[in-house]
Amino acid sequence: MASSSRKYRPRSDDDDSSGPDVPPPPQRGRRSDDEYYAVGRKRRRRSRYASGHDMRREKPPKIDLLLCRFNSPSSHSWRTAPLSFDRRRIDDRDLWEDIRQTYRMELQPPWRRIFSLKRVKHIVPVTYTRNGVPCQQDKSKYPNSHTSMHAYHHPGVVRPDLEWVDWFTRFKDDNPDQTVGLEFVEGLWAEKLVAIALLITIAIIMISIVWVIEGGQLQTVFTVMGFVLTGAAAEIALVALYYQINSPS
Repeated sequence: MASSSRKYRPRSDDDDSSGPDVPPPPQRGRRSDDEYYAVGRKRRRRSRYASGHDMRREKPPKIDLLLCRFNSPSSHSWRTAPLSFDRRRIDDRDLWEDIRQTYRMELQPPWRRIFSLKRVKHIVPVTYTRNGVPCQQDKSKYPNSHTSMHAYHHPGVVRPDLEWVDWFTRFKDDNPDQTVGLEFVEGLWAEKLVAIALLITIAIIMISIVWVIEGGQLQTVFTVMGFVLTGAAAEIALVALYYQINSPS
């Protein structure tokens, strides 16, 4: 049986046979070396461009903050403490524990917590100028101060989410050319001042009772106790007035 497929035979000039010419079959062989290397260079160039483009768009995992505290509300001197965290390996609870620990160890040492009559009243986001001066930001654009204060005083009850981590990341992205951080605004620790006043009063009363039992004159005891209580009350009032006048608005 004759084959139904027609093989291609080149037509010579002496061939008088009629009929249509059969086109040669397409060449499906391997690419030449020049074509292979050209395609490879194009693919490598495209992959390098894509990887570089992705690296430029990827956010840095490390976020740097600078915590600060003014020495007094009316002074122009302050102290700072750096804090860095990896946003890929930390949650809100760990972040606020690090913030609290850094502030208490670097900006509020133990002797200051014991003898000072000031405590943290507000936590405000700040950016720093080129000269390193902290500038408070618009409070309406940032989380409520009560929320941050609760997270600072009770970091153990903060949920291990990423809301605060994402917020600090956006805060840094909005100010890429500036150093960002938090300012701890201090005010009068009224509860501690009242406790000191009560302790002084109780101590004076106990001393007066012992003095009378030991044979001291009652009139002298009342006179001395009155002078001491008056002086202590005046000093406490002056301290409270000083902090009230110099407290930030």
